[in-house]
Amino acid sequence: MPREAEINIGLTMGDPNGIGPEVLLRTLEYMHPFQAWQPLIFGDTEILTEMNELLGFSFSFETISAKGGILIKDSHDSLCLPVIDLSVQKDRKWELGTCSVWGGDSAFQFVHSAIDFANRKIIDAIVTAPLAKEALQAAGHLFPGHTEMLSHFSNGKRSVMMLAVDDLRATMVTLHVSLRQALESLTAELILEVMEITDYGLKRMGISKPKLGIPGINPHAGENSLFGDEEDNIIRPAMELARKKGIICEGPFPPDTIFLEHRKGRFDAVVALYHDQALIPLKLYGFDRAVNITLGLPIIRTSPDHGTAFDLAPQIKANPSSMIEATKTALQMAMISFQPAV
Repeated sequence: MPREAEINIGLTMGDPNGIGPEVLLRTLEYMHPFQAWQPLIFGDTEILTEMNELLGFSFSFETISAKGGILIKDSHDSLCLPVIDLSVQKDRKWELGTCSVWGGDSAFQFVHSAIDFANRKIIDAIVTAPLAKEALQAAGHLFPGHTEMLSHFSNGKRSVMMLAVDDLRATMVTLHVSLRQALESLTAELILEVMEITDYGLKRMGISKPKLGIPGINPHAGENSLFGDEEDNIIRPAMELARKKGIICEGPFPPDTIFLEHRKGRFDAVVALYHDQALIPLKLYGFDRAVNITLGLPIIRTSPDHGTAFDLAPQIKANPSSMIEATKTALQMAMISFQPAV
């Protein structure tokens, strides 16, 4: 598994008691044979082996290590998948459908190691299978989720979540806070920061001159301050600051029509002001294809836009579509970054 011209994509297994192991292997089975790239799984080899048997796939697994920043894989069989084995033995109990401390600690170890490999440039991107926030925190890892972990272990860089479905994309100025907190925290400076990160992220995705659409916060974008003045006092000032920095942006648009304009191709991404302003329309449009992309970090990270689905996990009938799209997106972004500067 030499570096050479091959792109290495790290895939974490997620909470072992959720659908992560299943959608991970279904994704790799769908994308095999791997052309000009190599998957590297961060997970639990024993569980991967058992899930492989349950699914009836032909994969085998080779536990490897990174020596001197280089991945060494002995087998040349493309069906032999390399694994960084991070199995947690304390309170070990693999039981699909169960939210447990062991599952949360396992998921943390997988992600933490993948971030370290990406920071050291051993892998070119990370795709994370879902973890459970409840299990993660019960295990003593006090992060709200993947995004905050990635930021913490990447030199504290400010990160922004983007959700992408086909050609529709949205970032969020505020994320996992109450709607009241979101409204109270909005400032022109905060909106500008997310616009800058979004603009840079789109360029990193190969869009040379991104155009951003900015929604209002109030019905009809305030209707000339009839329904609120945040558009005039916060949003438009942020847009003026952005334009001075060379960012192309339009708005503020009425929130109920901005994604219709986006779908027409008017801009490349929407910078939504709070969580549901972006996620409701995008998930309705294409939940099975949605990809979560973390912007603003020195590393590339994508994930499927669904959770651990503990209720579904024992059935072994999970849909891998979102995980497949997340892996394709990570590979595309890595290929753009891999290209030498002209």
